[in-house]
Amino acid sequence: MVLNRLQDSGEPIQTVPDVQRTTFSLDGVSRFVCNTWEEILGAQGGGQFDAIVIGSGMYGAYTAAKLFEFGRRMDQQNQAPRVLVLESGPFLITEHVQNLTRIGNIGSLVLENLVEPGQTNENTFVQHHRCIGGKSLFWGGWSPRLVEEDLDKVDTDGDLLWPDDVKEYLFQNNQQDGYEYIEREIGAYPVQDFIRGPLYENLKTKSEEVVSDNKVNSLKAVLAPPIAVQGETPGSGLFSLDKFSSLPLLLDSIREDAEISGGSDAQRKLFLVPYAEVLKLETVNGRVTQVVVALIDPANPQDKSKARVVRLDLKPSAMVVIAGNTINSTRLALNSFPRPQQLAPTGELMGRNLMFHVRDNFTWRIRRDALNLPQPDPTVIKTAALHITGSTQTNQGVGQFHFQFYAAPNMDVPVFPGASKDPERFLYQMVPNIEDVESIREAQRGIGNDRIVVRIRTVGETFGDRTSPVGSNPNVSWIGVNPFGGTGDDVYGTEQLRVPKAYVNLVENSDDVAVRNNQSQAAFAFIEALTNQPSGSAGIQDPNAPIEYCGGGADGIGTTYHESGTLWIGTDYTKSVTDANGRFHHVSNCYCVDQSIFPTVGSANPVPTGIALSRKIAGSIIERYQSVDFVGDEPGFQTLYSGNFLNDGWKITSLGSQNFFDVSNQPYPVLGAGLGNNNVSLGVVWFTRQKFQDFILKLDWRAFDIEANSGIFLRMPDPETLNANDFYDSSIEVQIDEQGYDFTNDIYGSPLHKTGSVYEIFPAQRWAAKVFQSRNSGKTNCWNSYEIRVQGNEIEVKLNDLLVSSGTFAELLGFDAPSDGNKKRSEGYIGLQCHTEVVQFRNIRIREL
Repeated sequence: MVLNRLQDSGEPIQTVPDVQRTTFSLDGVSRFVCNTWEEILGAQGGGQFDAIVIGSGMYGAYTAAKLFEFGRRMDQQNQAPRVLVLESGPFLITEHVQNLTRIGNIGSLVLENLVEPGQTNENTFVQHHRCIGGKSLFWGGWSPRLVEEDLDKVDTDGDLLWPDDVKEYLFQNNQQDGYEYIEREIGAYPVQDFIRGPLYENLKTKSEEVVSDNKVNSLKAVLAPPIAVQGETPGSGLFSLDKFSSLPLLLDSIREDAEISGGSDAQRKLFLVPYAEVLKLETVNGRVTQVVVALIDPANPQDKSKARVVRLDLKPSAMVVIAGNTINSTRLALNSFPRPQQLAPTGELMGRNLMFHVRDNFTWRIRRDALNLPQPDPTVIKTAALHITGSTQTNQGVGQFHFQFYAAPNMDVPVFPGASKDPERFLYQMVPNIEDVESIREAQRGIGNDRIVVRIRTVGETFGDRTSPVGSNPNVSWIGVNPFGGTGDDVYGTEQLRVPKAYVNLVENSDDVAVRNNQSQAAFAFIEALTNQPSGSAGIQDPNAPIEYCGGGADGIGTTYHESGTLWIGTDYTKSVTDANGRFHHVSNCYCVDQSIFPTVGSANPVPTGIALSRKIAGSIIERYQSVDFVGDEPGFQTLYSGNFLNDGWKITSLGSQNFFDVSNQPYPVLGAGLGNNNVSLGVVWFTRQKFQDFILKLDWRAFDIEANSGIFLRMPDPETLNANDFYDSSIEVQIDEQGYDFTNDIYGSPLHKTGSVYEIFPAQRWAAKVFQSRNSGKTNCWNSYEIRVQGNEIEVKLNDLLVSSGTFAELLGFDAPSDGNKKRSEGYIGLQCHTEVVQFRNIRIREL
């Protein structure tokens, strides 16, 4: 019978463990890993949250777990961030569905439309899984890397689309980062550790011969199958990790956190709240200050009017990590913080560059003698899988594709209906019943064993459009949001909070079609070359022929779950949305970690690249909580400050504030600049003893409030000879301002004005400063390091060892010549600025070149 509801046992929930009995179960697992909103508010008695992760799917769960794990291993664990994960769906299961025996179509319980009808031009969009763990519970597991050619692609100006340091990160070896490490973590390495035997070895050898002999000229390589299943144990006494899902990582971290904290919510570092849908990120002065959340009614999850809208205020140092899917993440970003027009010279970038994969599936039954396969050992279960790469030339450059090649004996027996056309049938599943194993062996030596079944899934690249404004061209793919008001809104709660829906325009252009056509043709040609059969024979549905084509065709372009690219990373804020660490160029405290940050999509499943980038981004966040080391005297460098700035040759200019001071009670010399309590005190102190021409300047700095604003002046003139305006125009300034405030246009988040920029000349390519902790937080404020090289008309700025800005001045002028704009002096003095709040300096040293 069908149940109308789950029956409450009527027993009171005990304090420990406070789980609920229902008709079938004790709701133990979810109670031990999830929290209510009220518990979250109470937990803030132990301190406000440092990071809010929006989404607990493949990337959100992984990122949150790594923030906790990396933070737990910091030298100063009290500095580690407190993390809150908000998930719009319920808790469902604890790991990948294929690790659970014959559980049935449990995923259907949490299916929701990725795009609502009427909000897209494409009718093939499939539903997705909205629950804790997301698609990581259900994904297929084929996990190839992007190839290096993918990361070497350039735009129409010849600039690399993928930042250099991202490529370096992905392809590093022998480190606990990058593809190599991720492949071990998710089980894609060791390769084929659960696929082996004579069928695999024979087909791999024959396939390699086809490719090496160039029998299909678009095919490039035959590789072992990169499947995210770890069959081997990672060490003695440990179970294998099995099929990968991000969820077990998150659950393990939550329980580890509970153990470490002794169950005290005030001490815990990691929390997870289900049925909490983030509607908007309220943004003030280029910073997310509040998260607007709809608490979904579990009894009426589809009825938005039943939701309760709540708001979580964020402290100034808090960060937000968007980790949904490409469509929902883009919608949230567009609804929350569209870029100011002054920062969008070609219009809004968010939502452009939408990409996906073109995909086809074809199945054949092939006679063993056509492949010269030996008669099978009846005691061995036989499956095979291969990864075969290819490429084709299009008008937009080389398009990548690959084959997911599967093969198995033809099991045309009643005990396994449908298996005779499904070589994947026994590739991924838990089989705890040894009688089932014997049945598989029996079926493999049964009727039709003179043939094997082969399936090729072709997966090909599509090309995003980064130049057409969203909504302007129906012939390219993009994501936009409906105008506010009317049927284009979702409406939540009794307060009728309106949230514009996403509109998705998904188009397969002529170059995408060219990739699809070429990969399909290559699949048929490959089967013919593998069997030494004539051209055209792989397309004939003849059960008596050496090759019997069983059918197949194209998947719809909205069916892959691989939408990517709309919030893509890059170093140029005029050509990209986020920086090399997934942080929005124009929002100081918001990141994205899902596949929407890919500049190009290649043909590879996005998960391994997305997981690797999530690890990189989580690591970059944790590094923000760790101070740079004090260096002191450095060989070859002249120390400019040793503890008494007046005795050391520094002088405060008469152009403004006199608020410079030697900071007392410090373990090393520290020079302070400015006033606290967000007071403005514009002024400059300069080193009077020497002018410098070409040099490397190093120094450390720290600040205590997000309002802090300061700068380092290079090749500055004698300030006593110029008025304030001429002085500032004549100097090179390297900026310190985490708000990136553009005074002229009254906007925040300007790369030409944020920390690391050469003020108003060369923009900062990324955010790279440490977290600013408030004075009453009880946490140590981290020191940052600057290394600035000025040589000839070139400048290079490194912040915390990361290149953040560089450029070539248009013209160098003599020291006494007037300068403006991109024309700067060839030599001058070193100076430090105070402007707003307090910034402190140490380790000021210089080496002339």
